Amino acid sequence: MSRSLLFATLLITLGGCVYIPPVTQGNYLKSSQVQSLKVGMTQDQVRYLFGQPMLADPFHSDAWHYVYYAKPGAKTKAKIYRLTVYFKNGKVTRFTTSAPPADAPS
Repeated sequence: MSRSLLFATLLITLGGCVYIPPVTQGNYLKSSQVQSLKVGMTQDQVRYLFGQPMLADPFHSDAWHYVYYAKPGAKTKAKIYRLTVYFKNGKVTRFTTSAPPADAPS
């Protein structure tokens, strides 16, 4: 009886000691890279600047989506940054961003 009580107490106590590692995924972009993006650049220039896009919709090949997701810990809110580059005839026509990229990973 005492061993099972000790074991149950140990399990309950250790249940709160779970380590949740930080999670980062996607395309990490520096603000200097985003500032270098200009209307009229070719798709090859954009790929050289940012790398391969995280999402390339096969149904809308004129838009590339660069997404960065960072969740530093269990009790912090995730940060998501998006950059979408729109092309027409292989050249950048416009781009949108959800938030300015951080210069240091979170």
